[in-house]
Amino acid sequence: MKLDELCQLLSDRERLGLTEELAKKLGVTPPDTTRGRLMALADMDRPYYGVYLLAAYVVNDTDFWGDGEVYWWSVPSIVAADGTAQRDSLYGIPTGAPPHKVGSLEWMTNLSLKDMPLLAVIPPEERVAACTVRLGFYDDDGKPANLGAAMTAGLEAFAAVGDAAQPGAAQIIDPVRKAIFAGLKAEEDDILIDQDVTIRRGAAVPFSSGMIGSVVSANVRVYYLVKDQDRTESFGPITLHKGQTETVRFPTSMKGGGRLALFARGADVTCSAFGELNVDTPFLNRVIDSAHEGALQAGFSVTGTGAAKFVAFYTPSI
Repeated sequence: MKLDELCQLLSDRERLGLTEELAKKLGVTPPDTTRGRLMALADMDRPYYGVYLLAAYVVNDTDFWGDGEVYWWSVPSIVAADGTAQRDSLYGIPTGAPPHKVGSLEWMTNLSLKDMPLLAVIPPEERVAACTVRLGFYDDDGKPANLGAAMTAGLEAFAAVGDAAQPGAAQIIDPVRKAIFAGLKAEEDDILIDQDVTIRRGAAVPFSSGMIGSVVSANVRVYYLVKDQDRTESFGPITLHKGQTETVRFPTSMKGGGRLALFARGADVTCSAFGELNVDTPFLNRVIDSAHEGALQAGFSVTGTGAAKFVAFYTPSI
């Protein structure tokens, strides 16, 4: 089971706002211990799913003069079939990033396509019906936001929720959001987006695994990936220049029923087999048709029309 990536991310004590005391309260353990805990829940038929922040495009930074300073934060929760919700360090903890200078109609370049921030982990448990993540993107106004201190307050509130099941995701998310909001004095800032993203189990494709999703407002477009930690393979990220063509191949041959997700930011990227990725449609998800397996055996080409970053993910069918 490919758990090393999750172990390292879940065990990271350098996350913004996380103190040694809070790490102990929340049960953030060293990688070896975390791996043992993950293995204890492992199920041969159900993998872990990681929810990752892929990218954000700022439509309107809301600043009249100059570029904005955009910060973000997230709060995860796991929801059972009966509607109750729980928090656990194995499911992820609140995270975020400090203000980043970005203008209107620009990508946030502090979000790495290679080392995507982990928003939540969906465990391989039958009882789990959904994962709800609150995503907040704000444009900083006035005094610079001290997101580190605000995240410490949010993590304190997250720890105070306790291990017991709550009536719903709101009982986990709301006190954490309130603590972060108060710590930032965010009433002085402009909300680009502040809402829940709920990823449900689904029948054919569990938790939309291997696919890219989005949450959009008038001011920002946010993109996330749900990765099957056992099966999802990646290509890139690579940098493309005008006229440059690269061939996309994965360790596993693409077969019927497999799920392919493509994403590009920057200039338009043309995909020989799937069309164009541009600022309005920067990603696509496809389920491979068995009739097209032969044509995809050698991979497919992508061509840049200018400077762009491109990444692809393939998840074989179960």
